[in-house]
Amino acid sequence: MAVMALSTAFTELFGVQHPITLAPMGGSADGALAAAVSRGGGLELLGAGNGDRGWLARKLPIVADTGEPWVPVS
Repeated sequence: MAVMALSTAFTELFGVQHPITLAPMGGSADGALAAAVSRGGGLELLGAGNGDRGWLARKLPIVADTGEPWVPVS
């Protein structure tokens, strides 16, 4: 099945296939969910506002390994 990308100002600005964003939900959404959104063509945002450096150190590699655009949000 072919997947058609939708070109919008959002997709062009962030370099993604689909105008879909994962909201940074702190401890509710972790690196695995953010990575899945990125692999699916959306923009992932990894919420790190709680300031837990250990948590961030564990989750960032999961997100970064997708090779897709992502944004850290504090």
